[in-house]
Amino acid sequence: MRGLRLAAIVAFALAILPLACGSVQAAQVQDLRVGRHSDKTRLVFDLSAPVTYTAQTLVNPPRVVLDISSVDGGQPPQPPLADTPISGVQMTATAQGGIQVTLFLSHPVTTRSFLLPPHQDRGDRLVVDIYGRTPQAVAIPQTGNTEIQTGTVPAVTRPAKKPAHPTSARASPRETVSRPVSPAPDQSAPQFGFSGTWEQEWAYQTEKTGNQKFEAIVEPRLDVNFSSGTKMVAIARIRLDTVGDLGPFEQRPDNYSGVNGPIYNDENAELSLRELYLDTEWAGTYWRLGKQQVVWGQADGIKVLDVVNPQSFREFILDDFDDSRIPLWMVNAEMPLDVGSLQLLWIPDTTYHELAEADTPYFLTSPRWVPQPAPGQAVKVSSFDKPDDPLSDSDLGIRYSAFLAGWDITLNYLYHYQDYPVLYQQLEQSNGTDVLHVEPTYKRNHLTGATLSNSFDSFTLRAEVAYSTDTYHTTGSQTRRGIHESAELASVVGLDWQYSSDGLLSAQWFLSYLPDYSQDIIRDENENIASLLFQQSFTNEAWQLRVLGLYSLDDEDTMLQIKLKYWLMSNLEVWLGGDFFHGTQRGTFGQFEDQSRGLIGLEYGF
Repeated sequence: MRGLRLAAIVAFALAILPLACGSVQAAQVQDLRVGRHSDKTRLVFDLSAPVTYTAQTLVNPPRVVLDISSVDGGQPPQPPLADTPISGVQMTATAQGGIQVTLFLSHPVTTRSFLLPPHQDRGDRLVVDIYGRTPQAVAIPQTGNTEIQTGTVPAVTRPAKKPAHPTSARASPRETVSRPVSPAPDQSAPQFGFSGTWEQEWAYQTEKTGNQKFEAIVEPRLDVNFSSGTKMVAIARIRLDTVGDLGPFEQRPDNYSGVNGPIYNDENAELSLRELYLDTEWAGTYWRLGKQQVVWGQADGIKVLDVVNPQSFREFILDDFDDSRIPLWMVNAEMPLDVGSLQLLWIPDTTYHELAEADTPYFLTSPRWVPQPAPGQAVKVSSFDKPDDPLSDSDLGIRYSAFLAGWDITLNYLYHYQDYPVLYQQLEQSNGTDVLHVEPTYKRNHLTGATLSNSFDSFTLRAEVAYSTDTYHTTGSQTRRGIHESAELASVVGLDWQYSSDGLLSAQWFLSYLPDYSQDIIRDENENIASLLFQQSFTNEAWQLRVLGLYSLDDEDTMLQIKLKYWLMSNLEVWLGGDFFHGTQRGTFGQFEDQSRGLIGLEYGF
């Protein structure tokens, strides 16, 4: 007991010593770290001593301003801001002996900030969480278009404009062109930043027991910020898989254009330029020029409007869309208007879906997707009849975005080649044997659509609709070469409930309707899919459980994804999970019933 008392007296004496000496040393920002989580972006200021602060969320333009007291003006290197809603960070010293930190944002967001005391190898920290979905609010007085929180206890703020619902899996800054941020006056030379991620995942099939993959994906990233405010981003991808069952086996799969695709590829390795683009401002317009992703849709699990970029289906739809989406070379311009903004896309890159190859786990076999030869019939598949003229075969897109009467809305139009080929069929004879000749061809389509979302306390209502003038569907007969053409109306309605600051429950209903339906089409006239997403964080957000289920009401087949994550550090997460399928071979999900798998993985950010 005497030892404990002595330790307490010494600790107290050390605590009051600076006050007794009449001087307090200013804290320093030792590091600035960014963590990307499935439901938020986390910005962490590592501090040398405790501080107090205030935070304001502003909406015109969108930004967060932090005033941190008793901090000297030293600035740590800016962290990489890829895949976050933060387009820039600016720190300036204040006359009161602190610093003001401005986080420039690509769109309105919701935030939560709080202080953390020293723990293990970490010192004092200021944490800012930026959400795509609206966290449950804490009552905070509002003044004008700002909302203020102070650094004593965790707090949540809402901007005056409610944010749009994010894309699947994680919020993405690719929906809009990032606004270039003018650097501080002393930044005359280009500023270079190097970062990246390393993901390692092992998948083990539970039905056909055996390893499905043991895959490492490294994505190094280079950011170059020029004194004019222009920014260049380059991202590479290195994939190594010791199993190699997922493919693709071809050095250059047929779906890629002449300017896209991997530099090197086989079933065990890939080297590719993932993204390369320039962000700049000219003539009152924000430009993103180069190889990039554009996100239009908002749905989880299944895409309705998110069709600007094609997708890799080597793992079906199990990957995060940001990872499976195939970046395209394009011109992406966004013009601010008096009300809202206008986005224009010109896409000369004629790259389309990368489908899983034959004899790989996620090769499509359902009759609604691929022709079914009769018993004894041979199959011959022609080379893809693929558009390849970058001018006449370009895709063109336009989107209007606005915040009207409390609703985030977009109006979308895309003139494009559909990314899934039309599989025309023809019966032929060869040496007395029936041969089913399949001729893959790409077809044009006009897509018109809209999205809307609004928050009501802890609930977010969102909807998405897309009308396609020309879609093509496999039939059970050889008339019309085994294909029936119809328009299609696709939609999704979702309701998100943020029942706590770290819990989310989201339900969706997808509907696809063919107005020009024919009885010989394999699929139904109306197709309905329901989804349910449950996401819950535990123990100060060190753990997260995410469960996503998709159920076809027509085919009665299901897909279930479960993932339990643990953050060892802000830039290191590990997980245990599984992807499970159930149903018949006819169903979109049921065709993969034998491909259910368990997962163990990690992701490290550097």
